[in-house]
Amino acid sequence: MPEIFDASKKEDDGLVEVKRLMASGKYKNDWGSLILSPQIKFESQNEGEKVIVLGRRHFITNLGWICLICFAFFVPFFWNEFPLVADVDNNVHFFLTILWYLSLALFAMQNFLLWFYNVYIVTDERLVDVDFFGILYKNINVTQIRKVEDVNYSQKGILSSFFDFGDVVIQTASEQRSDDVFGKGGEASPFTFEAVGNPNEVVRIISELMEQEEEEEYQGRTR
Repeated sequence: MPEIFDASKKEDDGLVEVKRLMASGKYKNDWGSLILSPQIKFESQNEGEKVIVLGRRHFITNLGWICLICFAFFVPFFWNEFPLVADVDNNVHFFLTILWYLSLALFAMQNFLLWFYNVYIVTDERLVDVDFFGILYKNINVTQIRKVEDVNYSQKGILSSFFDFGDVVIQTASEQRSDDVFGKGGEASPFTFEAVGNPNEVVRIISELMEQEEEEEYQGRTR
């Protein structure tokens, strides 16, 4: 039978925060930085595990490389201003131009894919942080909701306040070690979702999941 008819499964629409946000009609865009109840599957997903939130870095964090590409797009128009290039014939100019724009296209594609696929996932059981470093290497951090001890967020700078994005920091009962930490590799670091959109909403949803887990654990002990 389809999973929707599995009565033993926890339903994300039972969360007050999710119901409130869903009622607003926002957070349904698959290209957004915060997506509620997305219809996705991910590797290592347990049977009956429901994805509540899919998120990624706010799109405005791409502004740096987008501006760089816009600037670099016009460089071939000024080939003759470069002494080494000005002395070559038109065929070489044409080849350099084609090579330049292909390189820009690859650069743009790589940055876009890294932004799109570096995601965090909140389910009714776990938190999953997927980080790609280049095209060939990825790092995945996973923690159970019941192991989360504290969750908060921080916003630094004018851009993060104006566009409403920030870092969501999750403290867990077990030490998290990751390659994507600042400083020396392998140092202990908190479980962090970086530059996520609407961090206050993410914190509220995770906090409610924590309360739900505590209530279920308490009810299990009293039975």
